[in-house]
Amino acid sequence: MSGILSIANSALAAAYTALRTTGNNIANANTPGYTRQIVELVPEQGASIGGTFLGQGVAVAQVRRVYDAFLAQQANQATALSNAAQTRSELMVQLQSTFSDPASGVGATVDQFFRALQDLTQRPADPAARQALLAAAGQLTARMNDAGDRLQQMRDSADRQLQLEAGSVNRAAQEVAQLNDRIALALGSGAAPNDLLDQRDKAIRRLSESLQVSTVPQSDGSVNLFLANGQALVVGNSANRVALATDAADPQRLQIGVYVANEFRALPDDRLGGGRIAGLMQFRGDDLPQLENELGRLAVSLSAAVNAQHRLGNDRNGLPGGDFFTPLTPHAYAAPNNGNQATQISASFVDTTQLAASDYRIAYSGGQYTLTRLADGMQWTSATPSFAQDGLAITLANAPPADGDSFIVQATRGASRNLALAISQPSEIAAAAPVVGSLPATNTGSIAIDDLSALAPRAANVANPATIAFGAGNTYTITSGLVTQTGTYTAGQPISFDGRWSITLRGAPQAGDVVNVGPNTGGVGDNRNGLKLAQLQNAAAIDGVSPSAAFSTIVARVGGDVQSAQLAESAQRGILDAALAAESSVSGVNLDEEASRLIQYQQQYQAAAKLIATAKSIFDEILSIGR
Repeated sequence: MSGILSIANSALAAAYTALRTTGNNIANANTPGYTRQIVELVPEQGASIGGTFLGQGVAVAQVRRVYDAFLAQQANQATALSNAAQTRSELMVQLQSTFSDPASGVGATVDQFFRALQDLTQRPADPAARQALLAAAGQLTARMNDAGDRLQQMRDSADRQLQLEAGSVNRAAQEVAQLNDRIALALGSGAAPNDLLDQRDKAIRRLSESLQVSTVPQSDGSVNLFLANGQALVVGNSANRVALATDAADPQRLQIGVYVANEFRALPDDRLGGGRIAGLMQFRGDDLPQLENELGRLAVSLSAAVNAQHRLGNDRNGLPGGDFFTPLTPHAYAAPNNGNQATQISASFVDTTQLAASDYRIAYSGGQYTLTRLADGMQWTSATPSFAQDGLAITLANAPPADGDSFIVQATRGASRNLALAISQPSEIAAAAPVVGSLPATNTGSIAIDDLSALAPRAANVANPATIAFGAGNTYTITSGLVTQTGTYTAGQPISFDGRWSITLRGAPQAGDVVNVGPNTGGVGDNRNGLKLAQLQNAAAIDGVSPSAAFSTIVARVGGDVQSAQLAESAQRGILDAALAAESSVSGVNLDEEASRLIQYQQQYQAAAKLIATAKSIFDEILSIGR
């Protein structure tokens, strides 16, 4: 009778355990991170009775998680990549809003500035037209400054978010390390710590949202976590700390790394794999600098072209024109960790139409200087401490530096934040040309003046009186004091004199005809330099296109990058959904399946109880016979 009772009791206990496990699955069907559990039953060792082995019931081997490590790792990686794509996409959409306003954005103010210039050419002596141009220029600088400030604010915001993400990684890594310790202890005592395993998987999944990791299971039940570049993050019950630091060679560049035994090991930006940190670093390290450089290049090229032409004119008071905008200059600095701190770098603009939207690095090693354009990796070498490249002149003073020293040139980054007006009064606008030409009434030919403009910022001799006297065969002689110049006239071809001015004539001169060139005294209504300024709207200023077209190119590139980021986000979200679905199909709780198992284990429990009742009845009958 004891055999029947023990079998019945084991069946009852097994059914009860299965019912509890099923009930726990049902209770946690919607609990994030919960993994479905099942009861593994094994038969008790049979006993030999009368030469025959008879069963001794059932035993619960273990309550096991239904878990697939491969699917979990795939889901973790998909989570990291999806979060990286989503983070960058969201930031790029915010970035687009800075440039997408057609009514009040930078592009609109560039157009308004040139429209005001066009209006000034119609009314060069009108104080109202001059004030309107000054106001339009102020709006242009304000919008440029606002756009640059907005980019800097987004960088600061990304830095703060990176700090938060690093803290989240450290908390999750520490939790995994602590759970490793508890899980190893529980497994060592023969227990199956399913809930602890779920907690650890949940912490790893949460960590993967911020930074991609891979897991390596250990024999004691713990897992080691490694970053995408192979750097250990968690080893057993010890976790390394993730932190942010400035680049020793470039204090304006932020690095993320891991402290291992108090040593900071920087992680390459292109080896982060995924996670919100990877998306933030890509946005901060690639997207923002590129846009800042392009916007800064527009500010530099536009202001330099306007300044150069403005200096060739006369203002309303007859004074030489000065800078219209405050001149912008490149920013260059030596790495703080250079061995020879005496070596300094300087940079200047030579030709702003040739500028590239990029930062540059100069490295010195083995007696050779290497200039690298960081936007595309193009390199140039020199044995001397100077470079003339991409419209820049770069020079190192107190050279040579120490081997391994480096220097950074930020030619245009941040220039939009520094754009400002150099003039404050409408009368300072130089709309007039400093020289004027006249034709004596005694001329007998049909020659006429098409254009006369200064070639260089006005010096003492620019407006000195000069005479162009024509001889036989279209020859001419220009005389200004002791300076003379001869040549042959061709209609429509500019004639340049002594680097002072250039004149374009049409028609046919006769021998003895004269053109007089002299100072433009009292030329309040002259608009010739204003026309030259207005023509800059269509001049090839950046990559062979006009300033307005250059800004349209920036907007189009931002739009393309946003679309690309959104497509990447959508693709990664699809991959993540598929990975989570595959994982859930194995480890998730299906209420229909659990309901069927509930009926199955309920019937088993009832049958076991019936078996106990039968054994009791038989036992009672035997006792009654004995009485």
